[in-house]
Amino acid sequence: MIARSEAEDHLRVIRSLMEKATIYRALSAPAALVGGILSLAASIFLMWYERHNGPNEITSNFFGAVWAAVFALTAGISLLLIWRDAQRRGEPFLSIGFRSAVMAMLPPMLFAALITLAHALRNTVHYSVPWWIALYGLALLAMGHFAPRSIAILGWAFLIAGAICVGGMLDFWIGSRFSFGADLPEFINGPCVLMGITFGLFHLAYAACTWPRGSAARP
Repeated sequence: MIARSEAEDHLRVIRSLMEKATIYRALSAPAALVGGILSLAASIFLMWYERHNGPNEITSNFFGAVWAAVFALTAGISLLLIWRDAQRRGEPFLSIGFRSAVMAMLPPMLFAALITLAHALRNTVHYSVPWWIALYGLALLAMGHFAPRSIAILGWAFLIAGAICVGGMLDFWIGSRFSFGADLPEFINGPCVLMGITFGLFHLAYAACTWPRGSAARP
């Protein structure tokens, strides 16, 4: 028979997980909106830059720097939202749930960083794009115990899209377009379009579907 104190601990853990899932939904929708807008803006900017400066002006380092800035801004805004909510609730910012979620995401994110570094050393950062998409999907799926079902759906969308790209079905497009000049219209390139569709449109769709409404949006 379960002791009363143990049962209370179990109930407290369940309640805490439910609250974290609700908070995560409320916080991730604004963060997804920001990330989606920034990703679309970066994709459009890179294609505009290529259009006005020539087919080979987007170097590997420039491509990587633009997307690193998008990642840093999105991550910073997400952390700010989580910090503000922790302050409002009178809870520590680095809570057990937060640390557990970060640890769950860490392996695929570190793998993505290593792949990016390897491609950066070869001046081929654009070839990291399929891996970014797939590994980001794995990172979202790894948070399944700390996030609502909508995060898992988003994770599967990224993972499937990334797997298609990594599998080579779009490799001819990406490979031909880092020269940013070949068989497609000159204002289009594969890596930017893929980033815009996934990190841009996927996040915007997620934000639209999960944005807090009515009483759910009030503290």
